Amino acid sequence: FEEKEGFSGKYAIIFANCNDAGRPVIVEGVTEWKSRFGYLPGDLFGLLYFLAFLFVIYLGLLLWYGISMKIYEEAKIPIQGWILGTIAMGCLEIFFRTGDLFIWNEEGNRFWVAFYIGVVVGVLKRGISRCLIVMVSLGWGVIRDDLGSVMNRIHFLGAVYIAVALVRDIMTVVAYTEVQKISQEGENELFDIVSILTLVIALVDVMFYLWIIDSLNATMEYLEGLNQTSKLRRYLRLRSILLFSILFAVIWSVFGIVDSYDQGIVEDEQEWIVDASTELNYIFVLTGVAFLWRPQPNAKNYAFVMQLPSTKADEEDGEGEFEMAVVPSALDGSDDEDEVEMFTDEPEH
Repeated sequence: FEEKEGFSGKYAIIFANCNDAGRPVIVEGVTEWKSRFGYLPGDLFGLLYFLAFLFVIYLGLLLWYGISMKIYEEAKIPIQGWILGTIAMGCLEIFFRTGDLFIWNEEGNRFWVAFYIGVVVGVLKRGISRCLIVMVSLGWGVIRDDLGSVMNRIHFLGAVYIAVALVRDIMTVVAYTEVQKISQEGENELFDIVSILTLVIALVDVMFYLWIIDSLNATMEYLEGLNQTSKLRRYLRLRSILLFSILFAVIWSVFGIVDSYDQGIVEDEQEWIVDASTELNYIFVLTGVAFLWRPQPNAKNYAFVMQLPSTKADEEDGEGEFEMAVVPSALDGSDDEDEVEMFTDEPEH
């Protein structure tokens, strides 16, 4: 049949054998479903446009950060490379996901290569971003110029997350896409394994979250104890970003649970908004971290400098102008091993 202009909604084709005592009927052939907009299912059209818009945002963020790193190349620090890599991963993931949906809409068949690349890159992005938040919470580039042996533990936990999440996501895709080729028993086994892997991922996430919270609190206490107001301000902003992100995720998760019952709250063609909110929350945090650790002329020396009051009176009331003094890294056990060198420039706010 052909959809008439002005009529839209859900359509179904039903094949029925009304003679219960008759012979079994085998129906073979190909059905082709296409609306006036293309082959893409109606509940994914909004997602296609959203991902295209999100790709533009990622590309702009990638260009801004990459060009800034090139401009201040002599002052770049390692953590900025991690931030740039995370942005690039996000940009690649959205690019392949958008390409998959676009080709599906134009040709009627999924571009499975782009789809699976998007899945793999998406897992890498989530794993690297978790490691990145731990790194900034530990004070890398602000109170530490090097994370030492801690970096190996971050790499290990990130690798565990990536490996388990990759297997889980691929098995989930196989279970849904090959449902006609897999027996019921095989399908149940796949979903059982997926459930176990999901539990493992949840445990790894808990470890990441506890590590982030503990490191963030320790870093802020360290800066507050030394009256490092300029650096502390950066971490207060980071904490605000993370708290807002957590609050948004909790509220939206509750909304998603409520929406899954009965008829739901959101119409079927708008269901993509529930998943899109996760991407918006993610890029909000990533943009915040990128801005706080953006390339600057003094970024390379920032971890070695310490904010000092200009006078004793200023030290008591916390006001007045400040100077910057070179100090050992926070990973070093002593604060008085090196001679302090004074700077005359003002700390960056």
